[in-house]
Amino acid sequence: MINDSRINPRVPLSVSIKVDLPDGRTIQLQSQNISLSGLMLVADQKQFEALLHRKNSSGVNIQPELHATFNLPRSKHKDLLVDTRCRAIHVRRESQNKYYVGVKFLQLNQAAVSAIQQHVTNNL
Repeated sequence: MINDSRINPRVPLSVSIKVDLPDGRTIQLQSQNISLSGLMLVADQKQFEALLHRKNSSGVNIQPELHATFNLPRSKHKDLLVDTRCRAIHVRRESQNKYYVGVKFLQLNQAAVSAIQQHVTNNL
């Protein structure tokens, strides 16, 4: 058994995530799981490069702040549109063309926090 010592437990969530990139482009990704602190996204090579290959004016790699929106399913209510700022904090390459990208929520409104907490609790 693997001991997961995260402060916020993760639960499966497979929904489409719209990510607005700093350069004005938009990409669609799929989520794998969610916690109160963030999402795990699945990206192919092209999406991964669009998300994370950014350099500042000095040529140093940076992790840009992203804008993401997605519909969080709720059992007793209609889906909630979650609109958040986030930042990629973890990357794992699964295969030549598949990456898992962990993003941390930087800003969530109270309705989103409550809905995510309820979703996690219901799916533990």
